[in-house]
Amino acid sequence: MNKIKYFICIFLLFVSPFVLYYTAKALWLLKDDRYQKETNGNEIYCAIGKSKKKTPYRKLILGDSTANQFYNCKEEDPDSAYSLSCNQAVGMVGQFILLNNYLNAGNRPDSVFIVYTPFSFWDNLDQVYTYHYFLKPFYYDEYKPLMNETVLRQIRKIPKYWMCHLPYIQTTSWAPDLTPEERPYSFLSPICKDYLSKIDSLSTEYHFSYEIVPTFVAEHWRDSIAHFNRSEFAECRYAEKLSAYLDSIVFLPDSCFVDEVHLAYPQHYRSAINRRLHLAD
Repeated sequence: MNKIKYFICIFLLFVSPFVLYYTAKALWLLKDDRYQKETNGNEIYCAIGKSKKKTPYRKLILGDSTANQFYNCKEEDPDSAYSLSCNQAVGMVGQFILLNNYLNAGNRPDSVFIVYTPFSFWDNLDQVYTYHYFLKPFYYDEYKPLMNETVLRQIRKIPKYWMCHLPYIQTTSWAPDLTPEERPYSFLSPICKDYLSKIDSLSTEYHFSYEIVPTFVAEHWRDSIAHFNRSEFAECRYAEKLSAYLDSIVFLPDSCFVDEVHLAYPQHYRSAINRRLHLAD
């Protein structure tokens, strides 16, 4: 028994400094939301903060990380548009929340642009990035009323979803392993479908037009995109917009990309995207 007590004392003596250090660090990062500027995905917190500001802009840009290459939400906005571009892992529900925040702040845009790579429409809050990039920034009482049952059901499938706001987890990039579900759809996920409908409804309620704009796509994806099943959105109010989106994709050589979706030199193509959004260079 004495040996067991001795072992426990030595163990506690050894781990206590680490526990105290990481606890103090987490609490320091939580103070004034310091962690939001340092953690992976800090562009999401930037977009959330910007979405709650009153602005004079009449054009709003929403988008994933490929959009953020052109319209970085952390940089100065172009004169004619306001960017809330961030990351595809927030899902279309995250884009809807950002837009809802922006409207609730009293902003009344004339035009909203959803700038997306085609593969961002796959997101159904079932990927490894969902925990850190969606749950931690958005799973709060403030936003839960905007989450339909499909979203909440997906959240409940995520391991340890209820722990996402514990200080040490909230302030680090840790996330549990999550295996993406097999997709029974080729292009448009159920959550994406639902929340595009909600964005469409907001456009009617607040009298703005919206357009879904593709970013550039690597040539090796051409055949895959050609086989997207357009019947998945045939009955949706925004079907024409998605058809126009798919028809207007511009393919570039694979050598133009640093990975599957991100351009090596996005500045070379900024003018082309600006023309789609009717923005000055």
